[in-house]
Amino acid sequence: MKLIIEDILQYVQENVFISDLKIEDVASCFGYDKYYFSREFKKITGYSLNEYTSSIKTEKAIEMIHSEKNVTTIQSSVGYSSSGSFSNTFKKYTGSSPKQYMGEMDNLYTQVKNFETSASKSLDYYESSTNSFCHVKIDAPSNFQSGIIFIGLFNTPIPNHKPIAGLATKSMNLNKLKNIPDGDYYLLACAIDTSNNILSYFHLKNCLRGKINEKLSFPTCNGSHYTINLRPRISEDPPILINVAKLLVSVLKKDHNVE
Repeated sequence: MKLIIEDILQYVQENVFISDLKIEDVASCFGYDKYYFSREFKKITGYSLNEYTSSIKTEKAIEMIHSEKNVTTIQSSVGYSSSGSFSNTFKKYTGSSPKQYMGEMDNLYTQVKNFETSASKSLDYYESSTNSFCHVKIDAPSNFQSGIIFIGLFNTPIPNHKPIAGLATKSMNLNKLKNIPDGDYYLLACAIDTSNNILSYFHLKNCLRGKINEKLSFPTCNGSHYTINLRPRISEDPPILINVAKLLVSVLKKDHNVE
């Protein structure tokens, strides 16, 4: 199954909005028992099929929010029959309900732009103080001129939740993720080019991204150095759903470790 995972992901992307795609439908299409398929899919990708499909739907909803103000229309367009289910899933992955997301964008954009032009080089995000850390160097294509790079450790390869430890930085080098609790995590990064388009900071489908392929275990990886090569999105990349602007602003408000 590992050899055809790209085909499976492509199939899901192409069909998730056409019908109420169920795990047995996908499994049957590729000749697998649904229980075996479910186990192997999560083992290979690091996330369940349900998490993947709901993340794709949420990504489309985010893209619609700035132009379509009617939440019911958005809900229907992304394949949810229940407004409660749609709102709860959206909030789970982004940190805000659809209506809240709409209302927050302008203010968040203003504050992120202020950070871009400030003297501060980076902002740390963490839940609790620990002794574990790692260093992260970023390599980006030459067309990435300037902007904010978001680096974080996540529970799954889909960044649809707050990072366990994170960093918003303007620097490619000397980035240090601090206060990492014990556990196994995925190291992910994305970069947002400086832009005067508000949507660039919320619609992250086309932003550069990168990752460390293997799962990192702390405190075993304490003090390690990693290099993340940023690149354009490829078809098998999962959506980036975390509202990085909201996370950055929340840290600014707490004034944690501004450098």
